Amino acid sequence: MPEEMGSTHRFTRGMIDIAVQIWARSSISLIDVRYKLLHPDKPIENYRMPTSMLVYTYGGTATVKLDRTVYQSERYGIFHGGKGTEVSIHPTSRSLETYMVLYRTETPPFYKREIHRLLEQMNPFIQAYGFSPGNPIFFMEKFLSMYDGWNRKSALKQFYAKVVLYQIVYEIYKELEEGNIRYFQPDYVDLIKQYLEEHYSQPVSIQQTIDMLPISRSQLMRMFKKSEHKSFQEYLNGIRLSAAKRHLQNTNATIQEIATACGFVDELNLIRMLKKYNHMTPSEYRIKMITDMDVQDIDNDYQDHYNEGGLNKLVKSKGDGELSMIGKTRNKEMILAAAMSLMLLLSACTSNAPVNNGATASPAETQAQTTSNAEAKGSEVVTPQTRIVHTLKGDVEVPINPQRIVVLYLMGDLLALGIKPVGISSLVGGDDAAIASELDGITTLGSGQPSQEAVIALDPDLIIVTTDEIYNNLHKIAPTIYIPYDLPVEERMEILGKSVSKEGQAKELLDNFYKKVELSKQKLQQAGILDKTVTIMESNKGSMAVMVGMGYGRGSQIIYQYLGMKAPEIVQQEIENSKNDATSMDVSYEVLPQYAGDYVFRSAFEGMADLSDNSIWNNIPAVKEGRLIDMSFGLFFYNDIFSLDKQLDFVVDSLLGNG
Repeated sequence: MPEEMGSTHRFTRGMIDIAVQIWARSSISLIDVRYKLLHPDKPIENYRMPTSMLVYTYGGTATVKLDRTVYQSERYGIFHGGKGTEVSIHPTSRSLETYMVLYRTETPPFYKREIHRLLEQMNPFIQAYGFSPGNPIFFMEKFLSMYDGWNRKSALKQFYAKVVLYQIVYEIYKELEEGNIRYFQPDYVDLIKQYLEEHYSQPVSIQQTIDMLPISRSQLMRMFKKSEHKSFQEYLNGIRLSAAKRHLQNTNATIQEIATACGFVDELNLIRMLKKYNHMTPSEYRIKMITDMDVQDIDNDYQDHYNEGGLNKLVKSKGDGELSMIGKTRNKEMILAAAMSLMLLLSACTSNAPVNNGATASPAETQAQTTSNAEAKGSEVVTPQTRIVHTLKGDVEVPINPQRIVVLYLMGDLLALGIKPVGISSLVGGDDAAIASELDGITTLGSGQPSQEAVIALDPDLIIVTTDEIYNNLHKIAPTIYIPYDLPVEERMEILGKSVSKEGQAKELLDNFYKKVELSKQKLQQAGILDKTVTIMESNKGSMAVMVGMGYGRGSQIIYQYLGMKAPEIVQQEIENSKNDATSMDVSYEVLPQYAGDYVFRSAFEGMADLSDNSIWNNIPAVKEGRLIDMSFGLFFYNDIFSLDKQLDFVVDSLLGNG
């Protein structure tokens, strides 16, 4: 569910596992621990978190807002937000006790590749969520203990406060995993209203809007109808109509320009809506407003003007003095004269129009009349400059041919389409990465969350991201396409192709890749290798990580998905269960031979465990008989179409060379 609609995270077991791994491997600094007794007349208003923050509320009820999402907290509540998250806490009872824990994480060094990989999937330090804990007394005691320790100002006590932070985080994820919590539900009606009020000028799909929320259509419709006494579409029409009326009153834009700016399909739709609710045409409404303004002696020197950039306000100064009665009278005369002229013009147009006695014109007649009018005016057919791309975040309007693209993580897909972005995330794997030689002259924005300032400096006309957190941080800068990292490459290339107007080329890339895969399978079949078992491993200290999810990388997608090769049965069962998840299983060296296939691919990187003297490892048949293939971590980190193509070459050549 898009964060833009005010979602609250619901943690799956896989998400919790990733979050705990990141917490365990990251460098955490405790910045401050604060306590505040809040009252209804003294709430916390729009406080922007300077770091990641945990908030614990107890002893009363409250309305808690994290950015755009509003939660109703009863008695106890745990909330979390990342740096820059805006928090407001409004007690709805007599008082509310609040603890706020500020902490900061250090960006992991480039060689800690696994942390970077995990952070690409999710970042627990910037997630926003709220829930009521199952064991509130535990949290109340721990937050109090942390506060006391931190404010003793001794190094030992402050170290203890940091220890307590880890105890709290452990208990949070334990409760999330066991389900002993109650998620705070946002005010869905308010979220829908916010969304419609901010997107009314764009094409809005009511169904897609509803799909953004974890609630049934019928239930949400009942809630909305009860609250607003109108349907979604009626509410949206009301917003658009109000905006159109403002522009009719305050600008000299044409009816068509106003209709487009306010989200109406066309001028005719605006005319119908205004006649339905105000019983007059836009021209009649404009005349009435001008007359009413004149009667009220409103200075008409203030006016909005329309230009190619939209409806922009232009304020003319009246000077220091007040308008004289003569000036006001002249102004009245000018307004009335203009109104009378417009009315006469409308009357003349009406008298010259053919009479249809109330009959409705056929589509062909309407089209013919429209064409005739266009020819009479000498109008030109304007080539569209933008297009709509359907994404998991809803419809996004993008340039037809974007020139300055910022892309995070999916750089290889764009490069394969012949597009060189202006900004990318840090390259994982260094020179071993398949795309390393293609990145000269491209600005690197770091790993994880890029700074808004750095992205703005690149002046992008399109941004492509893979996580909710990064989307929320950047989508206001330029049109932003959200493509989850684990989306199948076929779906990903379809969205990317539409986003950069290269659908045909994207399809051709996939077709060529599939042909290459089939040819590779034939070669392996002829060599008697395709039916052999394969295990993919990565050396850890004390155990071996065996890849069982095709979303983990390390060649799993090429070997198990595209080439269709199998692992030993004990591993294959896990692969069938994990499918595309980014998962692995730790296997001790003592039982490792049971997990080793006819061929073993090992992810090789600087600092991996040295097994040259390990007798168990050396006696595995694949290792002993020379069917161990070391593969570069950098080459097999990414799963873009560019990298997959190079990985396929390596896997097939290595298998044939060892056959």
